[in-house]
Amino acid sequence: MASFAAKLVDNSERRSLNASSVERSRTRTIQCFIIEHVDDDPRGIARRVAQAYGISRQAANRHLDSLVDAGVLDQAGQTRARAYALRRMAAVSRELRVTPVLNPGRVWDDHVLPILAGDRAMLRETCRGFFTEVVENAVTHAGASWISFELVTTAREVDVSIRDDGRGILASLVDKLKAVTPRAAAERFVEQAHARSTDGAGTTLILLARGLDMFTLASHGLACEFDRAADSWAIVPSDVDAGTCVTCRLHRTTPRERSHTRPRR
Repeated sequence: MASFAAKLVDNSERRSLNASSVERSRTRTIQCFIIEHVDDDPRGIARRVAQAYGISRQAANRHLDSLVDAGVLDQAGQTRARAYALRRMAAVSRELRVTPVLNPGRVWDDHVLPILAGDRAMLRETCRGFFTEVVENAVTHAGASWISFELVTTAREVDVSIRDDGRGILASLVDKLKAVTPRAAAERFVEQAHARSTDGAGTTLILLARGLDMFTLASHGLACEFDRAADSWAIVPSDVDAGTCVTCRLHRTTPRERSHTRPRR
């Protein structure tokens, strides 16, 4: 009889632990949903969470408050005018003089790698590959004297921006692609990217872009942009007139992990 009573206690404790685990998992899923969608609806995110997960607005607000307390979100305004945004969690900015001994890999390892130490290995390696390739290209081909870079992280993304004071990459592509103007060079570059060509100038940058969530290559007032979600390239106006600016964005979670944030009733 005592043994049977003990089993009842054990089963009760096990159910309690399972319920606690399920609740933690649901909390994590809701918080990931907030992180993924808060920029789409800064003032209405509590309503979206409540609707998506079938919980009250008060419960949704508690999830938002916990992310504010954790330093993941910033909050502005009061009550129904309250708005949320992802907080910049880390940032580093450096200016580098171009010299024969400039080592982009070492710059990355010394100044940036510690910020991404807790991220998945694939993200770290992709960011490092982007950084070293773009900096080496600026040193070798751009005729630049200075290179500046900035890295900014939020709970959702890592953004890297690299700018140089060289001749501008579209000027280089005019020669290599036998184009007449920088716009014609940009159009040929994008055509080549759409065709997934592995020949011709800019191939390394095109292949590099396909491993990133967002990629932008800007000079001469134009930007060639790649959006991996849409699998598309576009040419848009840019405020980069002198030199070249190359930027990338990577999600800190994988597509599979992000798919788990879809509400399941």
